[in-house]
Amino acid sequence: MRELGTWSLLGYLRFLNDTKGEVLVAIITGIIYGLSSGFGVPMIFKHASGILFSGEKVSGVMLIGIVLLPIVIMLIRGLSGFLSSYYFASCGQHIVESLRMMIFKKIQRLHLGFFNDYPPSELISRSINASTIIQTNLVDISSDIITQIMVLIGATGYLTYLCIRQSELLVLLLFLTALPLFIFPIRKIGHRLRQKSGQMQVRTTAIIDKLNHNLSAIKEVRAFGLENQEIVRYRQACHAFSEAFLNVIKYQLIISPIVEILSAAGVGFAMFYAYERGLKLEIFMSLATALYFGYDAIKRLGDISNKIQTSMAAVDRIEAILNEPEKIIDPKNPVHIEKLQGDIQFQNVTFAYTPGCDVLQKINVEIRHGKTYAFVGSSGAGKSTFVNMILRFYDPDQGSILIDGIDLREMAKYDLRQNIGYVPQDPALINDTVFNNIIWGRPDASYDDVVRAAQEAYAHDFITKMPNGYDTVIGESGNCLSGGQRQRIALARIFLRNCSILIFDEATSALDSESQWAIYNAIKAISRDKTVIMISHRFSMMSIVDEVFVLESGKIVEHGSPGSLLTDGTLYRRLCENNGWKSRGTEKKD
Repeated sequence: MRELGTWSLLGYLRFLNDTKGEVLVAIITGIIYGLSSGFGVPMIFKHASGILFSGEKVSGVMLIGIVLLPIVIMLIRGLSGFLSSYYFASCGQHIVESLRMMIFKKIQRLHLGFFNDYPPSELISRSINASTIIQTNLVDISSDIITQIMVLIGATGYLTYLCIRQSELLVLLLFLTALPLFIFPIRKIGHRLRQKSGQMQVRTTAIIDKLNHNLSAIKEVRAFGLENQEIVRYRQACHAFSEAFLNVIKYQLIISPIVEILSAAGVGFAMFYAYERGLKLEIFMSLATALYFGYDAIKRLGDISNKIQTSMAAVDRIEAILNEPEKIIDPKNPVHIEKLQGDIQFQNVTFAYTPGCDVLQKINVEIRHGKTYAFVGSSGAGKSTFVNMILRFYDPDQGSILIDGIDLREMAKYDLRQNIGYVPQDPALINDTVFNNIIWGRPDASYDDVVRAAQEAYAHDFITKMPNGYDTVIGESGNCLSGGQRQRIALARIFLRNCSILIFDEATSALDSESQWAIYNAIKAISRDKTVIMISHRFSMMSIVDEVFVLESGKIVEHGSPGSLLTDGTLYRRLCENNGWKSRGTEKKD
């Protein structure tokens, strides 16, 4: 049997430190359930049947008491079993909620390279499904260890007691097939359970939706410094699921004690009928009952081994996330940053996603505040990696990156990213209103601020023409909008932030010609006192650019103004011609 890792099943029990009261109730009621099953039930049956089948006439009061005695003991057993199972389930759900929050917080701190190895669907499966397996098995294991051990102790103790009292007792090892109980359908409980199960599935979908959205928009979350806001949103979804789950458990578990109580009533009346017939079965009934509970306890305890093995497979999947090293970390004493001016320097920066395959090679670039820069080059030249380094999604393998003379590794990530507005090629939009999608970039903004940002991004006109204006829900990933509309919503989002540094990574790729020039004018107007970095294959944008850097195989091979590069640049001129541009300011060929 393999050794348990750091995050073994028992290790998760530490999450129960703030639910000690529920744990105590679960254990005590489990002990009551076990003893009432293994010892109490056989004992009651022996004494009750001994009186009923003794052949002597008993008083009416005693007869009623004897008939009610099995019902009382099964009521105690059923109630204690319900409470024990429910509170163990509650504790287990607390564990899985804490575990999911731990995984989610860990994901917020992991470097972007991690997500190349673990796609969103895999992370969702590990976070939701694997943690659920651990939670379910922890509940079952914890409950069975307490209750079934006590059942076994109680049954063994009673059998020992019987052997002592009956010196020549022949223990009949009989297999009790079953006592079929046909109880009428509990329609009301079944109907309620169906409703609660549906609600739980909705809550499950909400959790997966929140996690999937966060993973698909991981760059925007980092760039906008929304890690804590996302954690709050996810915590709310997890808590709502927990409440729905406990409602389902409550209705699932309450059926069992009802069935047992009704069954006990049937047994009581059957014993009464046997008395009237003059049968003496007390020894047999108590022995058979004790054996039944003893064998059942042994069987349930045997299931624990299989559950542990199943759980350990889930533990391994979760450990892969929790033990992943955090490569992009804040310094212990970060430089205090409020508003950056936006002067950026790359000093001999080299970076590789895979050792030995440099994506950027000894990059030396100086970017000045108040100017607009374009980075162009063929696919794979390193353009997107360059801007990812500015956002500190990755750290250089060699060299350093400075903003206003401060190394990025000396800043807190949140402070750095609060000064950068970032628009990727495929902006992440949430399944919410237009207003909430724009305000995502600055949650404290007013309605007028949102409208002003939308106007600056030339989005206000099409927004007001939508069915509910700014309150229109745009669908998953903005699927109710065109590509150009989605990008203008994303532009409004960063215009709202009013950052010192603006980064556009192919942000105009989905715009039509009319929208393109409108956005160019908007960028030109808003960038007068900002540092603007643009990556684009659309060379029509060069009319608003002050300086162009041409990358090839991770190196800066040409740089200068767009006009000078058209005259003197070789690669830049070829890129322009390949994209249908003969000279600066001409129209693109059909």
